[in-house]
Amino acid sequence: MIKECFKNKDFRILWGAGCMTGIARAMEFLALSLYALQELGIPYLVTVIFAARMLPMSLLGIVIGTISERVSPILVIKNIYLLSNIFTGMAVILVFTDNFNMLFAFILAFVNGITWVVDLAVRRRVLADNIKKKLLSSSLAMETLSNNATRLIGPIFAGTLYTLVGLTGIFSLQFIMYLLALGLIIVFKKNSNKDTALNSGQKNPLAIKEHWAHGLLNEILKTGKSVYSLVSLRMVLITTLIFNIFGFPLVSLIPVLGREKLLLSEFNIGILASSEGLGALIGALIIGNLSPQKYLSIIFITGVSGFFLGMFLFSYSPSLILAFISLTFGGIFLSGFSTMQGALVYQASNKSKGNNFGILVTCIGTAPIGLMNLSWIMTLISVDRTIQINVFLGLLCLLITIFYFFFKRSD
Repeated sequence: MIKECFKNKDFRILWGAGCMTGIARAMEFLALSLYALQELGIPYLVTVIFAARMLPMSLLGIVIGTISERVSPILVIKNIYLLSNIFTGMAVILVFTDNFNMLFAFILAFVNGITWVVDLAVRRRVLADNIKKKLLSSSLAMETLSNNATRLIGPIFAGTLYTLVGLTGIFSLQFIMYLLALGLIIVFKKNSNKDTALNSGQKNPLAIKEHWAHGLLNEILKTGKSVYSLVSLRMVLITTLIFNIFGFPLVSLIPVLGREKLLLSEFNIGILASSEGLGALIGALIIGNLSPQKYLSIIFITGVSGFFLGMFLFSYSPSLILAFISLTFGGIFLSGFSTMQGALVYQASNKSKGNNFGILVTCIGTAPIGLMNLSWIMTLISVDRTIQINVFLGLLCLLITIFYFFFKRSD
């Protein structure tokens, strides 16, 4: 199944672009975390930076998804990738001239968060459009694999470069990654049939340019109502909300717990931060080979539960090795959640796939709520207790959701 995916040239290009932006994101997150911890000595700023990265999802997810239904999605990807190149290049200059500060760190996280929105809502949907239906699970598993592999590679690069050359080396390599991603999107060519379908309807390019925003708000509201009427899609979105409020924000605490409880060096924090990506990489390889089309919902729910369990074990870990194993365990299950999330939304969407992926990204964008919640909890109790409380609340909400949809289906 995996080999068949990579025989598709369009898939290889889009997948490769995702790899580049994924590495850049992972490097940047650890770099800014270490900057807040080491140079400023303010641990709660780590979660604030992470919230700035996630904020574009809640603000722009459905908007960008809807726009990608009205204009060329590739054009949307190109422009946003270009924006990330500009601001990352500015970061290199500011660090080199010793003018980098926390304000620009927030701006950089926000701008590159917009690129993350485009990767999830637009590039992933274009990738699914350019693959055979029978390969949907495998292709999205490879997408998850690349995303998680970059979370393995990025922190190691960032931890090493921070130790050797500081922020300058990290942002320079990050700039190269975004530049390569932009280059791949520029050379991306859809086949003639899909180009014809995109430009069909006797609408000239000028008309599309003038009227792309007409009725945008009404279409967003209409899409929201349509999504609510689909029980399967509603289940995915509610579970996504639970995970991104109580689960995903916990990833931002990995460097904090590594520094405060395990007393790790920058390099070892990089190793620890990569463990969850390693687990997700293993899980994605398993799913990619099996392509389990019939068990999407079961794997989706099990993935969330397994991730919470892994984070719970991590909070009690007394050493780097046990913490690494716990996060790897959670990462394996997380890959099931991430892969099935996209596959379930794509299957439930007969039309307006861009809109529905945009709503999904908006739900993912609720993570800042959880991140801000973590910020004030951390000022009251230790970081390990903070993780344990969030895990308990997340599993409780997940259990209620499972019972709700079980009885809904029984009616």
